[in-house]
Amino acid sequence: MLAPALNAVCLRLCSEHILYSSDALEINQLIDRDIVRWTDGAIRPKLCPPLACQTLDGRDRGIEVPSSLVVTALAQYAFAAAIMKCRSLSRVLNGIALDKQRLVAGRSAHDPAEVAAGFMAADRLVTARGRCLTRSIAIARTMFARGIAPDLVLGVKLRPFEAHCWVQHDNVLISDDPGSVAPFTPILVV
Repeated sequence: MLAPALNAVCLRLCSEHILYSSDALEINQLIDRDIVRWTDGAIRPKLCPPLACQTLDGRDRGIEVPSSLVVTALAQYAFAAAIMKCRSLSRVLNGIALDKQRLVAGRSAHDPAEVAAGFMAADRLVTARGRCLTRSIAIARTMFARGIAPDLVLGVKLRPFEAHCWVQHDNVLISDDPGSVAPFTPILVV
């Protein structure tokens, strides 16, 4: 939805191509529109990666869900609902980004499919319908606690306008099936 010149500079910025001094005007326009922000260091925005047509729900792997994981999922649901009521979306998402940065690089011994299966079991007790943001925050926080760094993705679609939030890890869906996120264009990955 950007003008061609802004789109070209935005794509160069995200793909780590060399920026030219003539790009300064467009970069300032992207900043003024709050599409990109100045940061400390040499961090550049990245394009949303393509999504693999794979989902983890634990059913296909025969994962037995311990009751402690269901209780954890329910507690994380409650916590996410509470912080969404008393904090701004910006503050909540910044907290998610900080939690993700604090994780030590490397692989976790925990399986993301276990978290997905735990939340599927919890969904039988608490409806997830219309609560994709709360559910995604709860899933992301549970994964952080297990040493797994997921991506929390916010997407939109037009006609009719709708927004959706989901969690993915290494381009694999954790919180949804591919059909439910396919109509949405990612606009923010935390």
